[in-house]
Amino acid sequence: MSDIFAADLSPTKPQAVAALLTVRFSTAITAEDVRMLTSFRFDDPAGEVGCETHIVAVTLPDRRDLVVQVPLTYRGAPLDGARQEALVTTMDHSVLGDRWVYDAAHDPIYVTELLLAITDAGSAAQQFAVADDGSRSLLTEGLANVRGTGPASDPVDMPDPRDVSGGADEEVQADGSVLPTVERAGGKTVTRLRGTAIELVEVLDTDGGLPGAGAADLGSAVVDAGQLVATWDGQESPVVLARIVR
Repeated sequence: MSDIFAADLSPTKPQAVAALLTVRFSTAITAEDVRMLTSFRFDDPAGEVGCETHIVAVTLPDRRDLVVQVPLTYRGAPLDGARQEALVTTMDHSVLGDRWVYDAAHDPIYVTELLLAITDAGSAAQQFAVADDGSRSLLTEGLANVRGTGPASDPVDMPDPRDVSGGADEEVQADGSVLPTVERAGGKTVTRLRGTAIELVEVLDTDGGLPGAGAADLGSAVVDAGQLVATWDGQESPVVLARIVR
């Protein structure tokens, strides 16, 4: 479960989303260009890292309106060993203090929880609003309904996402922690961690299919594997957000 505080944020979440999209699409995007449609969260078992995915509508210059997935993580300290491009912004949170906001594809906590949601047919975390007096109430309005499909074939050789050892193509830090490797092309992101690659769809197909022919352009062999899908208010047909590609 995730606790959501009534807090002032600087920059705001729409501003953080706009900052990431500015880099992603190589064009200036402001918070006013972004319409926040829905969101969901995964739990960090240690309770330290916020893992929040925003689904937003954005209009790009000379392009049609797009629906885009923007996964972010919020940390109370910098992510050791993270590449410079992984950091989206720093944020002042009036309750929690300084926060480091990362493109979640680079964050091992998010990638691990995403993989678990897919393989275990899991769902998003419950979210609770925390009042000034410490009381908590369940949030339901405006949140996406998210589910993993489970592995579509027998995952004989699929590594356990809880395994702390790194694969040959991963970045192992001095303390033994493992960072994902990230590759982007054609409106997709492939993040690799602990021997498994997950394709994150950036520009979503809200007609209910996965855009493009697959992840071959990223050097990943697409196999019969699990997916993460979502619906939300106004979007009744399931939208594919992510899938295991190796």
